[in-house]
Parts: sequence; C-alpha cells; structure tokens
Amino acid sequence: MNESVIVALVAGPLSAVLTLLLAKALGSRRDKAEVDALLSERWEAWSEHQDKRIATLEDKVRGLESDLSSAQEKNRAQQSLMSSLIGWALQLRDEVIRLGGHPPAAPPEVQAALTSLDPI
Repeated sequence: MNESVIVALVAGPLSAVLTLLLAKALGSRRDKAEVDALLSERWEAWSEHQDKRIATLEDKVRGLESDLSSAQEKNRAQQSLMSSLIGWALQLRDEVIRLGGHPPAAPPEVQAALTSLDPI
C-alpha cells in the first residue's frame, strides 16, 4: 500500500475521534456551566420568594403581638374594675346587714367571681 493511503486511513479516523472528544469535552463544560447558572438563578428566585414570605410573616407576627398586648392591657383594666366592683358590692352587703337588712343572695356568676377572682 501506498504510504499516503496508510496516513489517510490512520489520520482520518484519528482526527474524527480527536474532534469528537474535544467537542464532547468542551460541550460538557458548557453544559455544566449552563446547569450551574440555571440552578443559581432558580436558587436566587427561591431565596427571594422565601425572603418575601418571611417579611410578610414577621409583619403579621408584629401585628399579632401588638393586638395581644392591647388585649392584655384591656383585660388587666377589666380585672381591676371587677375587683373594685366586687369590693364595693361586699361593702354594700356588709352595710345592709349592719343596718339590719337582708341583702338578696348573689347570683351564681357573682358568687363564683367572689370566690375565684384574684385581686390585682
């Protein structure tokens, strides 16, 4: 066989294989870079979404804490009023008895409050 035919037979497939390997290696790097960029983009979008959700929830919690604080203050004021009313009712009852009167029995709800309400 002719030397140029042998070179052509060796170089042809060898260059094709070399070209294929280089293309695959470079394409693989490009594909990995594209996947990394896509994942990074999606991660950032998810992170921003979570940041917004967290901010919304924190705002709601602040609102609920404010509402709770207001309700607790109102409850303390009502407990103070109830304690004062019960003390006043007891004084009136004692005065009626001292003057010889007979006060009516306290309703069950009032009697329960007289025995269970903590003084402030």
